[in-house]
Amino acid sequence: MTSPPPKPPSKPSSKPPKTFLGSITQAFHSVQANVDFSKIPLKPDARVPKLVVEADASGKTQEYPLVGEHYLLGRSSKNDIVVRSPIVSQTHLALTRDRGLPGQPFVLKDKGSTNGIYRHKKRLSKRPLRHGDILTLGPEELADAVTVRYIDPPPWYITTLRYGVYGATGFTSLLALWIVGIEWQKFSIHPLPESVQGPVLVTAEDGTERVPLNELPNINHRENSRLQDYSPFLPKAVVASEDSRFYWHPGVDPWGIARALKTNVEEGGIKEGASTITQQLARNTYRDYVGIEDSAARKVREAIVALKLETFYSKDSLMLLYLNRVYLGNNLYGFEDASQFYFDKDAKDLSVGEAATLVGILPAPNAFNPVQDYQAAVDYRDRVLERMVGQGMISAEEGRRARRSRIEISPKAREQLRSTTAPYFYSYIFEELNQVLGQDLVREGNFIVETSIDLEAQAAAESALRDTIANQGASDGFSQGAVVTLNTRNGEIEALVGGTDYAESQFNRASQALRQPGSTFKVFAYAAALTQGIPAGESFSCSDLNWGGQFYAGCRSGGGALDMYAGMARSENVVAIRIAQEVGLGAVVDLAKDMGITSELRAEPGLILGQSEVTPLEITGAFAAFANGGIWNRPHGIQRVLDSGECGDVEDPSTCRVIYDFSQSADAGVQVLDPAVADTMVSMMRGVIQGGTGRNAYIGRGEAGKTGTTNDNVDMWFIGYVPGDQVATGIWLGNDENEPTYGSSARAAALWGDYMGKVLR
Repeated sequence: MTSPPPKPPSKPSSKPPKTFLGSITQAFHSVQANVDFSKIPLKPDARVPKLVVEADASGKTQEYPLVGEHYLLGRSSKNDIVVRSPIVSQTHLALTRDRGLPGQPFVLKDKGSTNGIYRHKKRLSKRPLRHGDILTLGPEELADAVTVRYIDPPPWYITTLRYGVYGATGFTSLLALWIVGIEWQKFSIHPLPESVQGPVLVTAEDGTERVPLNELPNINHRENSRLQDYSPFLPKAVVASEDSRFYWHPGVDPWGIARALKTNVEEGGIKEGASTITQQLARNTYRDYVGIEDSAARKVREAIVALKLETFYSKDSLMLLYLNRVYLGNNLYGFEDASQFYFDKDAKDLSVGEAATLVGILPAPNAFNPVQDYQAAVDYRDRVLERMVGQGMISAEEGRRARRSRIEISPKAREQLRSTTAPYFYSYIFEELNQVLGQDLVREGNFIVETSIDLEAQAAAESALRDTIANQGASDGFSQGAVVTLNTRNGEIEALVGGTDYAESQFNRASQALRQPGSTFKVFAYAAALTQGIPAGESFSCSDLNWGGQFYAGCRSGGGALDMYAGMARSENVVAIRIAQEVGLGAVVDLAKDMGITSELRAEPGLILGQSEVTPLEITGAFAAFANGGIWNRPHGIQRVLDSGECGDVEDPSTCRVIYDFSQSADAGVQVLDPAVADTMVSMMRGVIQGGTGRNAYIGRGEAGKTGTTNDNVDMWFIGYVPGDQVATGIWLGNDENEPTYGSSARAAALWGDYMGKVLR
């Protein structure tokens, strides 16, 4: 009897399940991921990121090693990682490795899921994943939400470094708190110190005594007792200009510090500060404790005082103190004093434009005030107004109306400030004061500045320049000029004239005007050649020359060759160019910088003929080094700065504490040239006057110098010195608008000879 045939295997039922749960269960069991993660072979010590799905519909926790570059996660079998949950969309998210980020982490991106991806309460669309990130597929409040964890621990040395940084930070914080606690006890803020008052008194030596260059306003200092006694525009203007977050920070502004740090790093120098109004108060009110040195320690002490002031005083009290005591130049402390002096009115009556004017001069009150420099005062006023409008403190219409208004100054103030002796030199002193002390300290005032000006030489320089422009300016087509006289032994400025009339133009052409120096710059090529051992007697061809794509015509005297003496005396361009070609443009630039040229110099052939711009002050300082045996001193008008708040006898400046002395600075007595090279340069430049282009400068005292004329005679120069008399003078003539003149450097040489003949009589 035969057995019945075996039954065929049963086929899956094609009938749909009877329940919704049954349909989902069937779907879960019918899918299979594109990647079988269980079959990925990994080394025992392999470090790869992992994605851990900590809960799904099956109740299991699954790890997925992420060794590839891109993964899709979702409910569909088309995905690399399949998550069996009704909360998860068919394709819920993508994971992509980002090779451009440190550590090459995976970046998660939502693929249009229905229920979303959440980190805590926040729904994410895209996020670079970090070790330990915990996310939910669907809001975490849902019972069926799937939890996903990203595991990618850093190497042990990174972890060690990280915890080391944490420890160091914690230790530093504790140390800082300890220091603050100690320093906190070193000063008292109840009561506040008396107001520090004292002008910036600029003096000159006149015979056996020192006399002031500036007549200081005689105003009794007034301090208001209420903030309401000031115009409501004043606090707004101060906040807009000086400290926009004054009402938010605790005395020190971290955002301001970060911004200033970023700016200074980008600019490669100190271009922006971060002092708050409270820090300015701390520096000015607690000067004895904070100190005046430019150091990190001073900044720390300043911050500690600011924090303590903010702890015990309201913002309005601190603002009132600031308005009462801030230095506004010319013996003026506080906005009440400044309002009475400049506008002859109470500070409570100041208009928005007047308030912005006074706040605008805060950065440099002796230079930006509307009498010393009206246009600068207008420019800074308008900046303050723009900030007030931008911060919503005044309306755009109020700002527009104020900007269109003229600054009307009290006639008494105008008369008093215009009585300043040597106004161009006086204004330059504040430029230099900012350099040597720093702008923050200068704006506090309370200094006696001893300067080097020779009042007789200054008067002679002013008169000589004024007469030359009045007598020859119209016919020769020039309207402005500058005169700088230096003591070659120490670099002291004995005379400085920056224009014909300070009342008409406050622009200082001696220290601020960048002009092409023409042939005066050739001296650096000659000195570089001597420094490299090329003898002054060596000859250079007078033939035409092409260099750097530029054609240079041969000598005016014809063909042949000239030695350095003749080339310098006749100021032949092609000879100077050939000398520079032999020594290298880089060597010329380096030497010029060593000799005090701080303006930008472009290393191209035109540099030798004076194509790069310089100021009369800096190039005259370089020439002074030739007369001083190759020793350079930075040209300076400030000999010493005294703290008038620390004097044994207020009537005797010699009892005051010295806070700056040029003779102790790094810019004093720097050997930049071999003495033998300097002596040879003196001999060469004597030839310029004895039989060359500078004959008009002859005064018969062994003088030496160099002429300089630029294209179309736009700039006319003569810079010369008398080694035996230890004096050097630079002369520039021209027009502010760079218009051509009809003259030549002979006119500048003649002015030099006339002026020096009187000074050295």
